[in-house]
Amino acid sequence: MAQLNPSSLFQSWILSPKELLQGSILTQLQKQCIQNQISAAAAEKTLLKYDPDSALKFLQREAELQGQIGALQYLITLSEEAEKQFDPGLSQIHITPDQPPQTNLF
Repeated sequence: MAQLNPSSLFQSWILSPKELLQGSILTQLQKQCIQNQISAAAAEKTLLKYDPDSALKFLQREAELQGQIGALQYLITLSEEAEKQFDPGLSQIHITPDQPPQTNLF
């Protein structure tokens, strides 16, 4: 069972490999909502207008939108990788006790 990690500076949880894998799998509706957020951020990014008088403001907003897109894409990719390790027919997760799920996407 997940436990709050008391040694972390920020709130984090100690999860078993199975909990990590199960928690990484998104529902179809969650993926669709995230994809809508990606689409909205990408559309806003394409509509940004460069103003030489506000170059820093433009660059900051562009970087913020790119960060949002990247983080949201990461969540979808993480879910897809977790789904590959999950066999819904058997309702089991294929992991070994010594090896956590593969979540190194970057």
